[in-house]
Amino acid sequence: MCWKKILTVTFLFVFGISVSYAQQDVFLQKCKEGSGHTGIAVPGIDGWYFLKSELRHLSVGPFWGSYASKVSRAVREDQKDPLKAIVSYNQALSKEGVALIVVPIPPKAIIYPEKLSEGLSSNRYDETLRSFYEQLKQSGVQVIDLYDALVNSKNRKEPLYCLGDSHISGEGCLVVAQEIAKQIKERGKSSYHITPTTVTVQGDLYKSAPQSPGEEQRTVYVVSGDETKDSHSSVLLLGDSHTLVFDAGGDMFSSNGGIASLLASELKMPVDVIGVRGSGATPARINLMRRSRQDSDFLKEKKVVVWCFSAREFTESSGWNSAVPVK
Repeated sequence: MCWKKILTVTFLFVFGISVSYAQQDVFLQKCKEGSGHTGIAVPGIDGWYFLKSELRHLSVGPFWGSYASKVSRAVREDQKDPLKAIVSYNQALSKEGVALIVVPIPPKAIIYPEKLSEGLSSNRYDETLRSFYEQLKQSGVQVIDLYDALVNSKNRKEPLYCLGDSHISGEGCLVVAQEIAKQIKERGKSSYHITPTTVTVQGDLYKSAPQSPGEEQRTVYVVSGDETKDSHSSVLLLGDSHTLVFDAGGDMFSSNGGIASLLASELKMPVDVIGVRGSGATPARINLMRRSRQDSDFLKEKKVVVWCFSAREFTESSGWNSAVPVK
């Protein structure tokens, strides 16, 4: 290769790296600015809103091990580190013969950075989360990193997240359920039918915005046919409101169109659900413990626990109690 070609390749390489670093700096700055917003709803562009606490989570950097005490919102010092709590829980379930699959829902700004601010391209800005998932995997925890699946599905007819709500959309629920199903061997013989249905969503971010766009119309994939929920199922979906949105009805916008029902459809069998409207970090696990103590056969029936919650919980939850028992 002649020196001119070498110089050109070198220039493009260096220039590409500098652009990447510049993009990272802009993204981080926007997250820091958002974390200082007066309300919980931080406006982006094209009608998109982002959750203040989610942007804070993205702005703090590493959050496990020795970093936890510096950046976690948890009050108690011994409940700040999510790594310790998740590894401990995985080990406790393993002793009962139950496999754990951790499924963090990526922050909206990670999948749609171009909607957070003009000038941001679709680069990958989640290096901290990726490093954390690698730590979990090295500790024997099975983790589903949803980034690639979601980014590769951005060409679907609707966004994968609600514009004015902190949850994934009906499209997002479908993608997440499909990714979870790929990691589960259990299969049944139930019969289901999926019907795309339009629902009106007035999300928490639109409600909180000073100049709210009001509502948005979203497609939900409603599952009908055999029962999608069964407390005796070998597969348990555990977590925060991401396990309930579009599935539990009422303030969750729709029924039988969320991750749980769609996962049942993928597995051709009903699933069990323990979902909370608050934090999926500790309260959801406490509810599992209560179920287990009320029913001595509860854990014996389970083969897989899918722990699904917002990734912002790693720093924004009220605590990661590593001492929560499974029974």
